[in-house]
Amino acid sequence: MRSCLDAESTDRVVDGIRLRVTTWGSRGDGLSPSPAVLLLHGFPTSSQLWRDVAPEMCKASDDDLLVVAPDLVQLGGSERTGRRIDLATQAHLLAGLLETLDVAQIVVAGHGLGGAVAVHLAALSSERVAGLALLDTPLHADAWPVAGALPMLVPGVRALCARALPLVPQLAERVLGVAVGRGSEALADRPLDRHVEALRAPGAARGLVHFAAAVDMVSVEAAWNIVRAAPPPALVMWGAEDRVHSLPYGRRVAAELPAAAWVPVAGAGHLLPEERPERVAEELVAFHAEVAGD
Repeated sequence: MRSCLDAESTDRVVDGIRLRVTTWGSRGDGLSPSPAVLLLHGFPTSSQLWRDVAPEMCKASDDDLLVVAPDLVQLGGSERTGRRIDLATQAHLLAGLLETLDVAQIVVAGHGLGGAVAVHLAALSSERVAGLALLDTPLHADAWPVAGALPMLVPGVRALCARALPLVPQLAERVLGVAVGRGSEALADRPLDRHVEALRAPGAARGLVHFAAAVDMVSVEAAWNIVRAAPPPALVMWGAEDRVHSLPYGRRVAAELPAAAWVPVAGAGHLLPEERPERVAEELVAFHAEVAGD
């Protein structure tokens, strides 16, 4: 059995597109299999968003839990394609990824637009999604685009962003800071630094722009309505100080799933998994146990 501290990153190809996926933990002895946990990051981050959450989840489960955190297409270590990959297509690719990993059931947790992808996945493959956790997630047309994404949606300016962000760290920090609702000086460990640095990788800024430009909130709302009609067990977590998607908006999302657990988290803004990883891990482990009947 692999230790929860031993993260393993591999590449998987689904429908001709390469996905980078990191896993922690294991399925245990296999005698009483429980759902794996799928952690989905959003804009403008990568699976690194979960680097402190996933090990804590595995430790709390005595390593008897498989945690899977992919990089969405265009972001992190996954392929940066030259074509439009909307959030519904991201969900389709993730369903294929789970097939390659031989994962039959999941509790899926998504942060930001990763939560919108999780909703698409639940609408596409409801039999696979045993539980749905949404963290600071926009699900309505009036909640997206956020201010930090606006320059990436304007033709001409979009191309300028793709060229300038890797070359001007101060500009990248400003854009990403607006996108997550606070500058990197907000916490002592400067949480945006790693995301700004990641934009220096070849094609990273272009991929970020392509990701933002492909978001279709009409499609997201349609998927959300499908999920709401027959929802799985659900958890809605929100940073109480989120400046991107406010706490009242979080309450709105939770109210649209009347049976969902509503968990506002004090002392956290939009980057909830980075700002309060121990609390996120605790809540997700408890939610997983409830879904699995442990």
